[in-house]
Amino acid sequence: MTTGLTKWVVPAVGFVLGLLFAAAELGRQASLAQAAVAFAIVAAYAIALRLLQSRSDMASLLSGLPRDERWESINLRALSLAAQVIAVVLVGAFLVAQFGGGDATPYAWVGAVFAVAYLGGLVWYRSRS
Repeated sequence: MTTGLTKWVVPAVGFVLGLLFAAAELGRQASLAQAAVAFAIVAAYAIALRLLQSRSDMASLLSGLPRDERWESINLRALSLAAQVIAVVLVGAFLVAQFGGGDATPYAWVGAVFAVAYLGGLVWYRSRS
């Protein structure tokens, strides 16, 4: 059972992110129109999810409110696939930067955070089961 407040978390976060994107655009000397477009894109996505979450299983899932166990399972499998792809892309980008003479440090840091988060998750969930 979800409360009215729960249904508004994603739109609220979307608006805050939209404002942060707009502020970042203005901080890099973009025009007010460019900042407005940055805000509008994120805000429109958040509003669309809120409007569709009661009508669409996918929108409900993207809003963090999966309908049932089947959708929770689909979400877990999709997250697992995304994590595996990101891990491969990070290693590939690191190697390309290393062999290409570029700075591979950002990829190393993101890869390290990914690894620590994964291993930490294994330890956490293992200790709780």
